[in-house]
Amino acid sequence: MGKRTFEDVAKYVEWQSQNKCKVLSAKPEQDFDDLGVKVTVWNVKTDNDGAWWVVEGDAVPMNLYPQGAYYFGTDEVYSFHMGIMQRMQSSQEQYNPDDYIQAATLNAEIAPQLLRKLRSIATLIDSATEIEDFQSIGVQSREILIELGNHIYVPHMAGDQEQPQSSNFKRKTELAIQFFLKGSDNADYRSIIKKITEATWDYANKITHSSNATYYEASTCVSLCISLVGLYENVLQKSFDPISQHSCPICKSKKITVDNIETEETGKIKAIHLICDECENVFEIELSD
Repeated sequence: MGKRTFEDVAKYVEWQSQNKCKVLSAKPEQDFDDLGVKVTVWNVKTDNDGAWWVVEGDAVPMNLYPQGAYYFGTDEVYSFHMGIMQRMQSSQEQYNPDDYIQAATLNAEIAPQLLRKLRSIATLIDSATEIEDFQSIGVQSREILIELGNHIYVPHMAGDQEQPQSSNFKRKTELAIQFFLKGSDNADYRSIIKKITEATWDYANKITHSSNATYYEASTCVSLCISLVGLYENVLQKSFDPISQHSCPICKSKKITVDNIETEETGKIKAIHLICDECENVFEIELSD
């Protein structure tokens, strides 16, 4: 970035006032470089909006401060400005989209193609300010949900029924839940997942087309989307974890681990023996055909 001129500073001040004032004079008052960055404090006078300090420099955003308020001299306004910039930079550096995703999904293992897209909306929401940003979050959330449907659904889940269209997220997730969560024991689980699924899809569509959404609605959309991905990943993990449904027949503890696996000559598992970490009871679980 080249050295700023009187015209640059004057244009900035008049723009900040929404062109309600005219800059009469602007001159560099003092230069600083004690933090390894060259920064200039300008002394600006206007026709009807008082006097201002304007601080700018290499890799430092320009900002203005009223001379008649709290900032009495160049040293004070420079120190204040650099303090704000360092805090803003620190805040941006500390934000990690992966932390957001891990917290919302309780560290569920997420498929790479979904994780990449989740990182995108988790990053976007951190800087979203305009309606177009919020609508973009809605669009990307819908794309994530469609990808989620393709991730958990396989054609044989439909059985003799008609195959859903490639982008029919609701139908694919409905069939997947019926496949993975069979039986009356999972009835409540299926019901709540269906409600959350439909609500998330509908809300992402609403944000996509909304002309009056705010950061808070867009943030809710991101949270719902990330959480729903984590929910379905948990369903998949549950279906591939035959031990999770069992407990110790003696003390009823769920703290159980595999003690031994018996296999046939063909390699097919014949029996699984579990051990309770609480009472050390060893027991065998039945295997479904």
